[in-house]
Amino acid sequence: MFGPKDKTQDIINLIWNRDEYYLVAAGKDAPTKNEVKRVADKFGVKLPKDFMVHATGYWGSPYLEVREEFWPRHKAGDVGPFWSFLYGVYVYAFSEEAPEWMQAEIAAKEFKEMGHTVLPLLKVIGDADVYCYDQKGRIVRWSHEEDIFEPYEGGFFDLLEYEFKELDERRIKKKKAEPGSPYNSGQSLRD
Repeated sequence: MFGPKDKTQDIINLIWNRDEYYLVAAGKDAPTKNEVKRVADKFGVKLPKDFMVHATGYWGSPYLEVREEFWPRHKAGDVGPFWSFLYGVYVYAFSEEAPEWMQAEIAAKEFKEMGHTVLPLLKVIGDADVYCYDQKGRIVRWSHEEDIFEPYEGGFFDLLEYEFKELDERRIKKKKAEPGSPYNSGQSLRD
């Protein structure tokens, strides 16, 4: 009958604040199922249906960050709590138009060179660990310090919602940590 629904916009709307967030997604340039499948097949990775619906949809491969005026970026040599470096989240893209550091195929090749058969999925900006799909289509989180993969219990949309909500909690924490920082109320993407 019907396949899974793309829940990306609903998840974005849980935290969306037009004034504080910068968001880019695939839009009209979203890849086809065949384009996504080609990359997955090239690296021997199975992709679940919920991810395929996301990757080929308008909101596919989002890049979401807190705007710099609300979350000033650290400079080389700055110190602070780990969370204070984590100002954004993105889903790896399947388009050659995306920046190289965001392209799933390039990232998968780098993992292959390290001896791993995975397809990078999602990255928290500032964190060296990466969520990936393994050969069986399971989500795993690569620990860069130990070079191991730990299973994630849940599907793609569970992960996206979790990491977007975590980002929003850090944004609020950052706001409280910096008195006098600008703040405006959020608006739905549907507005």
